[in-house]
Amino acid sequence: MFKKLYQQTNPKIWTGRVDSENDPDQFRYHQVAKCVDLNDLDDSEEVALLGFASDVGVKRNHGRVGAAGGPDFFRETVGALCWHSQRDRFIDVGNIVPAGDDLEGAQETLGKAVHSLLDKNKKTFVIGGGHETAFGHYLGIASFLKEKDPEAKLGILNIDAHFDLRDNDIASSGTPFLQAHQHAEANHIDLKYLVYGINTQNNTRHLFNTAQKWGVEYCTNEEIFQHESDALQTVRYFLQSRTHIYLTVCLDVFYAAMAPGVSAPAWNGIRLSHAQKVLDFVRRSGLLISMDVCELNPTYDEHQKTAKVAAMLFSEMVR
Repeated sequence: MFKKLYQQTNPKIWTGRVDSENDPDQFRYHQVAKCVDLNDLDDSEEVALLGFASDVGVKRNHGRVGAAGGPDFFRETVGALCWHSQRDRFIDVGNIVPAGDDLEGAQETLGKAVHSLLDKNKKTFVIGGGHETAFGHYLGIASFLKEKDPEAKLGILNIDAHFDLRDNDIASSGTPFLQAHQHAEANHIDLKYLVYGINTQNNTRHLFNTAQKWGVEYCTNEEIFQHESDALQTVRYFLQSRTHIYLTVCLDVFYAAMAPGVSAPAWNGIRLSHAQKVLDFVRRSGLLISMDVCELNPTYDEHQKTAKVAAMLFSEMVR
């Protein structure tokens, strides 16, 4: 089924220190990662890691390219970290890789891959790649829900400094959530969108007007710093209004010293602890259908700081 644009992971990429070969209490991520062909999935319930090795959308959006290397860089970094999950393992099902500049074709393939994973009872974690990852990811979730639960109320919860609601003529890392709204409207999908961490200085007045037009809810970084409990209450109300949550995290939401390896570093970003509280709410709600982390750019990642932030977010999914 998946041949074009699909690359299975080479297991040799998963490396790290070995404290024990048979005591699970001493295992690291590389010892519990199992590489599986996306075309050969069983129906067991487990976490599946899928990469989207694209920065075509970042280039189109005039950002710093390099995020195409994010998925494999993530694997190289997280492999050596200590495993604390109660799960025995997670599976790595490889990467979707665009053919040249054909972002649209890659997003369509990503959507089909996500649909397939959800259909096989997988808790899907997609590692990007630029935030153009989100539209392909959304397509997979939307098609799965349309088939399995047509009355679903889908919520996109985006932890991000940007709305990514640009109305450009061509798709990019700045357009995925406007595309999602347009797709949902055309296909009669009940969709709501909340952004947590908006940096006012990084979003034009036009983008705020677009957010208002589509009924987008948001919490700014300043609101989170000064009134975090109120911001978290906004998240609670949002969760209560939905039946399924697609959680997406753009690493440029975090302050630059903590996450330098992104396409657009934040000079006044939120902290990891802020995001972890939101993840905890989502996890406890039982509504999470799928998750991704985007904009990991190894070219600019000093001491693997950003990759390790991504790893911490992944750990919330697998625990």
